[in-house]
Parts: sequence; structure tokens; C-alpha cells
Amino acid sequence: MKQFRRTNSGLRNQHLFYNVDIVLFVEGGNLSYSKAEVYSGLHHEETGDIIFWRNIFSVFRNSEKVKFKSVGSKSTIKEIAFDVIDGQLQTVMVAMDSEFDEILNQKIKHPNILYTHGYSYENDVWNATVIKNIIEELTATEIQNDEIKDALDNFLKAMKLPVYADGYLFKKGSSFFPRKTGYLFCVNCNSNDLPVIKKEEIEKKLVDKAVSKQSAYAFGSKNRILTHQYCFGHLLADYCCQIILAYLKKKHLLSGPRKDILYRMAIRKYFQVCFSKSPLYNYYKLQLTQNEA
Repeated sequence: MKQFRRTNSGLRNQHLFYNVDIVLFVEGGNLSYSKAEVYSGLHHEETGDIIFWRNIFSVFRNSEKVKFKSVGSKSTIKEIAFDVIDGQLQTVMVAMDSEFDEILNQKIKHPNILYTHGYSYENDVWNATVIKNIIEELTATEIQNDEIKDALDNFLKAMKLPVYADGYLFKKGSSFFPRKTGYLFCVNCNSNDLPVIKKEEIEKKLVDKAVSKQSAYAFGSKNRILTHQYCFGHLLADYCCQIILAYLKKKHLLSGPRKDILYRMAIRKYFQVCFSKSPLYNYYKLQLTQNEA
């Protein structure tokens, strides 16, 4: 592949190489590339982040041709973001997870720098309606009760304190939930019913992390942290996947698809069923239609 110079000039000209109007760098992918590797052309194709942002652009900027590149970590995305600002690059954009940036006043404000509404795109996509629609599509059977909504509501209720603690620790450069693997430590996925929260594991983690409930609640309440919006995205999404898999097994004696397929189905269902009626519609519209690149 053609090697791009590690300069603003090389970055500025990438859209010409791909014959597009904009090159958009996003997170996602099983490997994280450094900025130098990204500028030399390395990236991932067709990640969940790309699929999500492609849908966003198809709604608000569908007249433009966009090359989407997943590069892995948010740290690399932020480095590129500063190059976009410094070089006044109109043909390059970046999109990243919000995490707790809004709470901590760390968002970079620039028309070519985009953020998810929730902690990550998973927080924006996954909800009870999406879970229900996925199950109904996989089973060809309508769900006539509130079991799915109740399961997700119970999860969010149980996660309130842990999410508060996560934000509290995030401000200090740490976290309550492991970010790579093991974040389902507090979820029982082996029961014969829908997944449930292991509250004793949460209590243990609070002790291990030396976080008092009082401090966590004070931080969360002060910053008006909403559990669904600020829950660690992979945890929320994987819990929703566990609901689907358990429901298929319990109600229909079916084995479900792989998690990566369920992630893609969730994105599709969200934009088919929820997005146009969601408050998030105006959030993304504001980002994508003001000061267009």
C-alpha cells in the first residue's frame, strides 16, 4: 500500500488517494496502531465503530464520500485530532468514545472532532427495544412480556454504584471495571435463567479498589451520572448479548450467534427502529450538520 508521509501534508492528501471527500479515523479493531503506523497507512476495515459512524454519516452527510479507518485506541485518535486542529485540515475528521470526557470537561471542541453521546457507541446502540428486536428476528416469534426490559433495568439498577465508582476512579487515572478482559466479573452468565449480577463481587471490588460508597455516590450524584450513558460500553453490550443468548436457550432451545454478529445486528436494529425517534438524533445532527467539512 502507498506509504503516506507522517506530516500534515500527507494527512491532508489522504482523501485524494481514496478519491473521497473526507477521511474519518475512528476507534475499534483488535490491534491498536500508533500515529506513525496510521500515517503510514495501517488501519482496520469494517469494525463496529466504522459501521456505527457510517450509519451516522448516511443520515446526516450522505452526499459526501467518506473513507472510514479504524485505528484501535483512543489515544491515537486524540493525537490525530490535535494534528487536524494544528494543520487546519478540512478533509480529515476523527470520532471517538466520550468515556467520562463530558463529566471531566476534557472534550476537544472542533467541528471535525466527533464524540459518541454515551461512554461508547455501544451505550448509544444497546437498549431493551434493540435486544427484543434481535431476539424476535432470530426466533421469528414475538415477545409478549416485559422480561427483556426487566432484565436490563435490573442490570442498570445494580450497576449504578459501580458506574459511579468507575467515574470516580477514572478521574484519578484508574477504573473500576477492567478495560481489556474480565469486565464481566460481576455477572453470572452460567445460570439457567437470564444473567444476573453478583453483588458480592461488586462489594469485593470496591474494597480492592479502596473506594468508599460515600465517595462514589458523592461523585456520581454531583455529576449527574446516568448509568446507561456512562456504563463501560463493552460491559453493557456484553451483558445485552448474554440476555439474548440466555433467552434463546431458555425459551427456544436455540444456540445464538457469535457476539461480534450480535454487535452488528444491534447497530442495524438501532438505526432501523430507534434512532430517528431518539433524543440522540439531535445530538448527532448538531455535530454533523454544523460547520460541515
